[in-house]
Amino acid sequence: MSWHSGLRAKILFDEPLSKHTTLRVGPKARLWIEPYDVKALRSALRQAQTNKKGYLVIGFGSKLLIKKKKIPLAIHLGSANFKRCVARGTDIIAGAGVALPKLISTAYEHNLGGLEFLAGIPATVGGAVMLNAGVSWPKRIELGSFVSGLEVMDRNGKVISLGRQDLAFGYRSSNLKDYIILGVKFSLGKRKKRVIKSRMQRFRDYRLKTQGSRLHSAGCIFKNPGAESSGRLIDLCGLKGRRIGDALISDKHANFIVNQGKASAADILALMRLTQEEVKKRFKVNLEPEIEVI
Repeated sequence: MSWHSGLRAKILFDEPLSKHTTLRVGPKARLWIEPYDVKALRSALRQAQTNKKGYLVIGFGSKLLIKKKKIPLAIHLGSANFKRCVARGTDIIAGAGVALPKLISTAYEHNLGGLEFLAGIPATVGGAVMLNAGVSWPKRIELGSFVSGLEVMDRNGKVISLGRQDLAFGYRSSNLKDYIILGVKFSLGKRKKRVIKSRMQRFRDYRLKTQGSRLHSAGCIFKNPGAESSGRLIDLCGLKGRRIGDALISDKHANFIVNQGKASAADILALMRLTQEEVKKRFKVNLEPEIEVI
């Protein structure tokens, strides 16, 4: 009998992870498991640990480049129990699997403002909080500033509640890497619907104008070094349109790498290294990846 027999979960075999990342790159996961609830997730983690199975927790896959040739186990919190999103007063309680459009639409429906900057970002709540998603236009706003509490699970299956005092958010970073986020409480403020709607549209329009389509990309590849823009430095190096295989530095936004069809992880990594080398040579600046490479 297989170790995963009896798990209360949706289980797929040899699932292509290229279907589950926005770069459309990745190997097959020997096992793809979607636990039905927290208890099933705990069982999956403990069984994987007992059977010495390494695993990857994956959400929308929008900031992920998988260079490994094999992934023995991928865990996705895609069941209904992880997609609940409710408003309570001026708070929103959202499961890790809630897509950002659902989160901001719930806020809009209840006249709660603050999250409009997320409009147009393809991610789930868990991944966005883990990475502390944000924008720098027209000023720096980050998701972590709205988080007032979390429920997480450690790698041994223990559920832990974290308060604001337990959290540390930085630029595209958090102190949550050792946990699996289960749910998040966002504390927002009352705002008129017309204002919320207008702000959401402004952010959508700005992204469309400056970034174009995010199809088959991971958004910004590199973090901005200090107050400087990575995209501007890459552009000044004349790298827009540079291509390796089917990996292309976007003509619209120089900090985007686009999969033109059949790009491999090796193609994308080679283009990233080329970009880092050129920027280092010209500006003496080290570009740090914003995406997670595993």
